[in-house]
Amino acid sequence: MSNGPALPIPARPPSQGGSWEPSAFYLRADENLKVTSYNALASVSLSVRARIYTADGHVEDSLDTQTPTTNRTATSTIIRTNEGWLLGGQVVVTGAAPLVGQTFVVVELVRGDSTAANAMQLLAAGYVTAKQPLVFPQAQPQSSLDGAGALRSISGTTPAAGAEISETVPTGARWQLLALAVTFIASATVATRTTTVIVDDGTNNLNQTVGINQATANQTAINYFGNRGVQIALLNGQNVTAPIGVEYFLGAGYRIRTSTGSIQIGDQYASPKYLVREWIEGA
Repeated sequence: MSNGPALPIPARPPSQGGSWEPSAFYLRADENLKVTSYNALASVSLSVRARIYTADGHVEDSLDTQTPTTNRTATSTIIRTNEGWLLGGQVVVTGAAPLVGQTFVVVELVRGDSTAANAMQLLAAGYVTAKQPLVFPQAQPQSSLDGAGALRSISGTTPAAGAEISETVPTGARWQLLALAVTFIASATVATRTTTVIVDDGTNNLNQTVGINQATANQTAINYFGNRGVQIALLNGQNVTAPIGVEYFLGAGYRIRTSTGSIQIGDQYASPKYLVREWIEGA
C-alpha cells in the first residue's frame, strides 16, 4: 500500500544513449513484489518498505506488514506496486527479536497479484533480526543454511516414569547438537542401570554413546554429553562427561533418545537439556 504523497523528482538527466533509467528493475503494470517468510519464533512481525520511481516521474513509498507463522512454514504476502522502476527496499523486524537462524525472508518479483503468481526474479533472500534488515535488490541472496545459526538452550520433554527420553528435531529445522545433559533418578528397586544416548534419523541408529556411570537403587546419575574434544571422565560421584561426536547436524525428524539397560518401572528421567544451533531447513 502507498504511504504518503508521491514526490516529484527532477527531469531525467541525459545519457550517452539518450535515455536514462533509475534502476535495472522495472515493474510492469501486472508485476508486483512477493515476500515470503519462514519463522521459528513467537510474536515476530515484519515491515516491508519499498520505493518506486513511477512511469510518470514520481517517487512513491510503500509500507506493508507481515506476521509470519511460528512453525517454520511459508507465509507469503503480495506487495502491489504501481508501474515503474524499483529503486530499493528493505524488510525490517518490528516485533520480537529473532536471531540469525530463526526468521528467513525471500523477496521476489512476480507476475500477477496472488500468492501463487509466477516468480520472475529473485530480489533478495536472507535472515532478518532486530538489528539486521534484509535489503533488496540484493547482489548475493543467501541460503537458509548460511550463517552461524541461532544458539538455543532447550529443555526437552520429561518422559513418564519408566520411559525413555525421545526428542525429535522439528519440521523445517536443522540442528547442530553441541551438548546435552541427561539426569536419571533410580527407584528403590535393586538393579544396575546404564544410560545410552542414541542419535537416529527416525529409523536407523547413527550414533550411540554409553555413559560410564551406573545408577543403582535410589541413586541419581547425571550424564553430560558434549562434542569438540570432550573426553569420558568421572566428575564426582555419579556425574560424568562423555563425547557425542563432532559437527553433528540433524535434519527434521531425526531423534535424540535414550536406551537404558535394566530400567525399572519407577525410574525417572528429568527433562533433558540440549544446547543446539538451529537453522531454517529448505527455505
